[in-house]
Amino acid sequence: MFERCHSPHEVAHLLRHRYGLPVQLLAGRPMITTGSVLGALVMPPELGRKVLATLDRTYATPVVADPGEHTWTFLVTQPSPANSVDLSIRRCLTGHQVTVIPAGRYVLLPSTDSQLGWHWAGEPAPGVLRMPPRSAVINAVHRVTAMRAPAA
Repeated sequence: MFERCHSPHEVAHLLRHRYGLPVQLLAGRPMITTGSVLGALVMPPELGRKVLATLDRTYATPVVADPGEHTWTFLVTQPSPANSVDLSIRRCLTGHQVTVIPAGRYVLLPSTDSQLGWHWAGEPAPGVLRMPPRSAVINAVHRVTAMRAPAA
């Protein structure tokens, strides 16, 4: 996918136009900022594979893997209005090494097809960006880890 990109600007342009990601460049790296448009959850890849497999196939869930696949970052929609995750749920998630990324944080995006760099573990579908709701990913973590689901 990135083989025709010769600069960080071309990578950012590709990510913006192919997937609709709100990409910015910081120090020559394509990234997004969490906030009103999207959020992120980070987890170990073993858990991430199971979570990705249980998510509704309505979404081609964007998941970014770091070099060496130490973590997977799920890109999700932010709840509207933005609200924080209940402290007891955060504690359960933390017990499974899942982190809900707060607003205003940078998430690096793929810039190579190689597993040696930031790459897609779950590639978004081309076109308008469609991400799962944050709650859907948290509920998938609950199902996979047999954690008690949050009360409605």
